[in-house]
Amino acid sequence: MRKRLHFLMIAFFTFIVLVVICYCTFKPNSSRKIYTLDDGWDIQLGTSYYENVNLKDFIKNPGRPIGKGDLIIMSRTIDITEPIAFPTIQFMSKYSAWRLTCNNVLVQGEYTNYIAADKFIGIKYNNVTLPKLNGPYTLSIEFYVNEDASYSYFDIPKYGDYVSIMIHYVFGNLLGLGTGIFLIIFGLSFGVITLIFYRRLPGILSQLFSSLLFIDVGVWILCYFRLTDLLVSTSGHSTEVEFFALYLLVPLIYMIIGCTQQHYKNWIFMVTAATSTMICLFFMLMHSTGIAHINRTFSYFQGISMICFLFLCVTIRRDIAQKKLEPSDKIQLLGLATLAISFLLSMVLHIIEMAGIIYGNELIKVFIPLGCLAFVFATLINYFIYISESYARRKEYESLTHLAYADGLTDLPNRSRFEKYMADLDKGNETYCIISLDLNGLKEINDNDGHAAGDKYLKEFADILQQCFADKGFISRIGGDEFAAILTKNNIYDVDTMITRLKDALEVKNVLYPEYRRSVATGYAYSTEIPDGDSHAVYLLADKRMYKNKKKMHEKLGIKARI
Repeated sequence: MRKRLHFLMIAFFTFIVLVVICYCTFKPNSSRKIYTLDDGWDIQLGTSYYENVNLKDFIKNPGRPIGKGDLIIMSRTIDITEPIAFPTIQFMSKYSAWRLTCNNVLVQGEYTNYIAADKFIGIKYNNVTLPKLNGPYTLSIEFYVNEDASYSYFDIPKYGDYVSIMIHYVFGNLLGLGTGIFLIIFGLSFGVITLIFYRRLPGILSQLFSSLLFIDVGVWILCYFRLTDLLVSTSGHSTEVEFFALYLLVPLIYMIIGCTQQHYKNWIFMVTAATSTMICLFFMLMHSTGIAHINRTFSYFQGISMICFLFLCVTIRRDIAQKKLEPSDKIQLLGLATLAISFLLSMVLHIIEMAGIIYGNELIKVFIPLGCLAFVFATLINYFIYISESYARRKEYESLTHLAYADGLTDLPNRSRFEKYMADLDKGNETYCIISLDLNGLKEINDNDGHAAGDKYLKEFADILQQCFADKGFISRIGGDEFAAILTKNNIYDVDTMITRLKDALEVKNVLYPEYRRSVATGYAYSTEIPDGDSHAVYLLADKRMYKNKKKMHEKLGIKARI
């Protein structure tokens, strides 16, 4: 376990090193000048007009929430003499169509045709390249608001070269970008590994749901930080994907909790989980069918999320009090609780932000990625502990099974294992051959040289039997000086060759170690000889032939046969 923890610590520090490398790589050059356009705006909201305002303070001035149907016109004079290769302005639009004009000339606009149809418009960072003009010019942005409470604050527009704008944007969201990509890749890899072990370790189901949660959270982070369009084209649906991924968190968390200590068998848990899941899916269905935009159901989702968080806390507390949790389960649930707390804090900050108490929500850029990484490493530790304990239990079970089915002297399968193998043969239709083997002279060796010599004879024969029948069939010690071998598939046609090889090996031993004479009597029978019988009938036929051969051997050697 200590080695695995060291491995996880190395992986964690490797991740930190990669973050530092990315930080140094994407850190903007001081020569790349970015202008923040926070003040000097003239804003028209409906019939109200505000001159020379600061965007950070404006949200408190209107005296009413900015709602659906409002038109916001923001104008500002741009008087920057520094030459810029590709002058670009970056601004955020929230649930709004927009048009940008320069000296009353339209430069670009989006989603204006969505307003009349009441289509959903999400949140987006817009990067608009401006024409190169000599001298000061007037920049105007018009927002056609399509949702209530859209603008709790205005994200400060930025002006500069296009490349500089994008570098600053990526650098400002580097932790979210790295965490989102890492979670998706890790979730996919972890899911594949979990599926590989699933058949061997059925109790690993919670790890499979954890891998799905990683992917879901990774997608949500990329969408929330408006980074998705840097990697793939969402065709304006990034905000919808963000809400869908967020709403799927609740069912996935319930699934993880349910698999821990089999809480899914508790009817209270099942009712709560099923109800919350159905409500979340219903909200998504309402949006997909155009009944209600998904952002309008967010306040209800917050209530469902709070219930899920409280349920998680109560479950952890009760399981710890009842001492039900294994160390791996405690680590898993602790990581899940950390993730839930990070989302809860972000939700609280969002509510405070909507109330206009704080400006922006920069802490979310730290809370959520760190909560996700804590959950990742908690899951990894849980995974390694679970795998280690499962394999340790499996090895112990295999050891006990071997002791139950192994002969104590020769370590060959014993009669119980032989009987089980015979029963398995009766269940199938496979053709097989049973060989009955009986050692000659064991009683004389025991009487003349002692049982230690007799045990040595048995172990010698077992070793030779394994060498001659290695990977060819099943061999076992039935008891005393009686052994049996069962051949299947194409090996049944090599029975005479294998018996000859066995007797030759015994003769070699006799030449090298002549302290006593080694020989074996054999007889075999095929399952096809008794088509309506069972494996025991085939064995009896082989045993009968063995005793017949044994009698001939004893008569040839002048020994009285023991029959």
